[in-house]
Amino acid sequence: MQRTILFFTYLFMVGCSKEPVNIYESEEFKKISPKDLVVGESVWVTTCFRCHMYGSMGGASVLDKVHFDKLAAKGFDHIYSSVLNGLAGEKGVMPPKGSCYSCSEDELKKAVYYIFNLAQIVQEAEIINQSVGEENSY
Repeated sequence: MQRTILFFTYLFMVGCSKEPVNIYESEEFKKISPKDLVVGESVWVTTCFRCHMYGSMGGASVLDKVHFDKLAAKGFDHIYSSVLNGLAGEKGVMPPKGSCYSCSEDELKKAVYYIFNLAQIVQEAEIINQSVGEENSY
């Protein structure tokens, strides 16, 4: 009887576990409203940009496509948990709530989506600038 219970518990746990959805491919990211992006941007401007624009204090720069692609693959829940609870990384420490202690959980969620949206825009602009620079070097 115990083996049967353990077996079905195992099947339930395996059946319920799923691969994280890449942030860039998630329905939530694709459907984020302009209003929500404004809320996320306000958190970015007041808090996040200090570390994440250029990678200061060990933060991942939005310019770092490889790093942001790896983060996106971990899924929203993983990234959001790191923001909410803080993270000790190889190059530095992100404090809980990214040091936006007055931010609500909803505002932090919108900030995560905004940063990934911004990363895409900035990275695409960098690619265009590099290709224009190569064209002008002839």
